[in-house]
Amino acid sequence: MDTVIQILPLASVGATFTALGFLKLYGLKKGIVGGGGKPFACRLMGSCPSWSKSLNFVITLMFLAIGVVNLGILLVLLLK
Repeated sequence: MDTVIQILPLASVGATFTALGFLKLYGLKKGIVGGGGKPFACRLMGSCPSWSKSLNFVITLMFLAIGVVNLGILLVLLLK
């Protein structure tokens, strides 16, 4: 079985980035705008008001891609 040193970073990065990606995707769908002076939830889920809509979407996809790739690598390691 693989050691915790191999599994823990992949699990933590994968879970964190996937969760952030889904929160950002939900925020984009609902039209939540983040920024300074807003509550923590709006900052977490909201899109950046100074960026274009397409750049906010690309950042969201990047979060999801990083998370899913790390979880996929973790799954391959665990099934090996």
